[in-house]
Amino acid sequence: MDQEQATKISLQVERWDLYARLTPTIFLIIAGILIVTGVINFAQAFYVGLGLFAVTAVTWWFWTIYTIRHLVKTLHEASNGLQDVKNEFKHINKEIRAIRDEQE
Repeated sequence: MDQEQATKISLQVERWDLYARLTPTIFLIIAGILIVTGVINFAQAFYVGLGLFAVTAVTWWFWTIYTIRHLVKTLHEASNGLQDVKNEFKHINKEIRAIRDEQE
């Protein structure tokens, strides 16, 4: 994962955190005002809240899967890179041993 993608995901996490903190509070305040003023009843507020919760849960789920896919891809690329480095070290080690053997 390049730096741009990591920054993008970090900003998305911050937005989800803000959303998770503000949305329930704002919903409860607005629903409370609407119930007290008689614009809606408790059941209507409940079902609207349930619908918003469902939409949020599904959206968050797809975002999570998308983010995990990028994480797995990044870890796989890092693992391949480390394997290449390991193979290079083995090759260098063999060459160094060969040079030492020739000098003896």
